[in-house]
Amino acid sequence: MLGYRIQLKDMMKMSYPAWYDLVNGARWTLNQLVVTKFKEAEDRSSSIYNQADPYDPVVNFTKYFADDESIENEDLVAWVTIGTIHIPHSEDLPNTGTPANTFGFFIRPYNYYDEDPSIASTDAVLITPSDDSFSSSIVEQYGKKNDTCSPRQKKINYKGAYGSQYSF
Repeated sequence: MLGYRIQLKDMMKMSYPAWYDLVNGARWTLNQLVVTKFKEAEDRSSSIYNQADPYDPVVNFTKYFADDESIENEDLVAWVTIGTIHIPHSEDLPNTGTPANTFGFFIRPYNYYDEDPSIASTDAVLITPSDDSFSSSIVEQYGKKNDTCSPRQKKINYKGAYGSQYSF
C-alpha cells in the first residue's frame, strides 16, 4: 500500500481537560492529527466567534469526524495541530523572544518504492573519525571498488564547533 505519512515534528497538548467548558470553542486542540473526507463546508477548524459562546460554538470541530465516514478513495484533509505553550516570565519584556520556537510537520512518501533506492547505489563511501581527537579518519568503500566516487586520503582536522572550518 502506498501513500503519504504525516510525521509531526513538534506537538502541543491542551492544558485544560477535555470536559472543561471553555474547550468547546477549541476542540481541535484535543487532537494532534485528524484526517477527514474533504467537504466544502468544512474549511476551518475554528472561528474567532467561538470565544463569544464556547458552550455552543459557531464551528464545532468534533462534528467533522463524529460521523465516522469512510475516507477510502476520497479526497482528504489532514488537520494537524502544532504549537507550544508559553508561560510568561519577567524576561518577556519588552519582547517575547521566540527564535528557537519552531514548529512543523513533514509529509513524506510511504512505500513508493519496492525497495530502498539507496540499495542500488554502486559507489558508497563512509568516512568516520578513527579516534576522539578527530585527527585522522577511516574511509570505508562499499559497492564497486574504483576511485570514481572515493575521496583521496587526506588528513581532516575537525574543530568540533558548529560552522567550524575544516583544514586539509
